[in-house]
Amino acid sequence: EKHLDIPVDYESLTAAGSIMGSGGMIVMDETTCMVDVARYFLSFTQMESCGKCVPCRLGTKRMLEILQRITNGEGRIEDIAVLEETAMVVKDSSLCGLGQTAPNPVLTTIRYFRNEYESHIKDKFCPAGVCKPLFVYFIDEEKCKGCGLCAKNCPQGAIAGEKKKPHEIDQSKCIKCGICHNNCRFDAIVIMPPQAVLSPVKIQS
Repeated sequence: EKHLDIPVDYESLTAAGSIMGSGGMIVMDETTCMVDVARYFLSFTQMESCGKCVPCRLGTKRMLEILQRITNGEGRIEDIAVLEETAMVVKDSSLCGLGQTAPNPVLTTIRYFRNEYESHIKDKFCPAGVCKPLFVYFIDEEKCKGCGLCAKNCPQGAIAGEKKKPHEIDQSKCIKCGICHNNCRFDAIVIMPPQAVLSPVKIQS
């Protein structure tokens, strides 16, 4: 929150670890996974790398591989330090502006959202509900009114329950499309770590 009032000028943005660019802005909220954001932007710069200098050609590739591993639930705690070290080498050693700025999303997301990286690695959980291997949808029985709207809209038939009684999600059928979560009017469908659902509910076809 302390960065919400940063002036949009070259010096202020540089101090915060950002760049002016074209002056455009991307607005994100708590449903945006910062680890996935870093992966997304790095995948673009890695593809755009001309390959002339080794730091950019190989450094961006190695960082992207690590980020992909983290978002797939296979991250290791030492990956954060490796990302930071590799990012600084790429930033300081690349020949052109693309290579010099490519690590920025990695460095700034680690700097300001390190807790999200740690959650992905230590807890195997994506708090934003973006990285599919790292979360499940679960129905809170205390909030569910049994209206059936989630079951009606589920494309996989993964939700069932009696009218006016708490419904249940069959985790083996759920594709995590988010339709149920977006349609629930009672905030009864929550995002949880996969390991929190120890006994997936089986729904009879």
